[in-house]
Amino acid sequence: MDLTLPRGVDDVEPQRYALQERVRAAFEEVARLYNFQVMEPATLEHLGILRAKSGEAVDAEIYHFKDKGGRDVGLRFDMTVGITRYVCSRKDLRLPVKLAASGGIWRYDEPQYGRYRWSHQWDLEIFGPPSVEADAEVIDASSAIMRRAGISESTVKVGDRRVVEEFIRKRIGIGEDARLVEFMRALDKVEKKSPKDLRDEYAKKGFEPEQVDRLLEFGRLHGRPDDVLASASEVGLDSVKDLRSLADMLDSRGLKNVEYNMSIVRGIDYYTGIVFEAADNRNPRLGSLFGGGRYDALPRIFGRTDLSATGAAGGIERMAMSIAAQAHPPGLLVYVAAAGSAASADALKLCRTLRDRGIPCELPLQQKSLSKQLEDASRMAATWTVITGEKEAKANAVTLRDMKTRKEEMVPPADALERILHTGA
Repeated sequence: MDLTLPRGVDDVEPQRYALQERVRAAFEEVARLYNFQVMEPATLEHLGILRAKSGEAVDAEIYHFKDKGGRDVGLRFDMTVGITRYVCSRKDLRLPVKLAASGGIWRYDEPQYGRYRWSHQWDLEIFGPPSVEADAEVIDASSAIMRRAGISESTVKVGDRRVVEEFIRKRIGIGEDARLVEFMRALDKVEKKSPKDLRDEYAKKGFEPEQVDRLLEFGRLHGRPDDVLASASEVGLDSVKDLRSLADMLDSRGLKNVEYNMSIVRGIDYYTGIVFEAADNRNPRLGSLFGGGRYDALPRIFGRTDLSATGAAGGIERMAMSIAAQAHPPGLLVYVAAAGSAASADALKLCRTLRDRGIPCELPLQQKSLSKQLEDASRMAATWTVITGEKEAKANAVTLRDMKTRKEEMVPPADALERILHTGA
């Protein structure tokens, strides 16, 4: 029997699962602190709903099929579409609505480093009247998830589709909507293609090389928000007002790792205003760890012209890979050893006490010598070993062994528990 998995799909092994759980725990804590209400949109949607974001072109990128009733359905490829459908169907919800979700998604992408066909996302969304404050809240909360997960060396790059669009209309002279959108896509390709390749590509589409050069020069405008805003003002762009407000809000919130970058446009057919993404500065090969922006068009497609929306999504696998590249101490684990079969009952009681206090605990599942148990504790990277035995029972104590220093001390069980609780990993 072939025991391999379909291409682009992996088992989530224990070490990787633990790292992904760390990301999920950071997400859940930030959702609580920022008062996002956690839900999970359906995994299976009508194909028409999934097409709302990008049209029928999305069919090539997702898993879709006919169900047993002959209906066209598909697996979710992100959380945003399902959450937006849910909010648009619930006119009883008081605005603004702040929702969060995490779970599996399925995309028929070409598998590559940091990209799978089955993966996991966390997601934050705010629906209500249009406000830069909502954009700032999403960026702030997304950055907090990164910090709590242990990813400290990152940069949040912020742009605004409206600013780029105004530059193209005013300074390059392209005003027709379809051509403008097509031309703007050049900025999305600057990391994959050289300026010469882009000039050649867009010459075939009827654009002048000088026009491409001017756009690429504008896309290279990046740096401290104040500096970028000053340069954009010199060009005479009025649409920077939201970016100016956002810079003040992010500064007041204490976010220092923010860069304004005019090449950040993200899903051109989808986003309508401020956009952003963040990467691990030490491992840029991973790509964006989270990204998002304002997408007012999607609620309108679902019939809610009264709703504006902004949000962000982060890749749990990619963030876990970022964490794995860092040196992190192992988590707290206590091994309870029984010196002799007569001590097994005491070891079980002690293990139960530790687990009831929320402390991860391991004990031998078959009789072994004490030396073998200590070898197991070392192999498992246990922080402490607590030894129960005949001499400990007579003294109404346990032997507490620090697995790092190998120092041992016989102490009352209550003292051992206190030391474990307060010392940590």
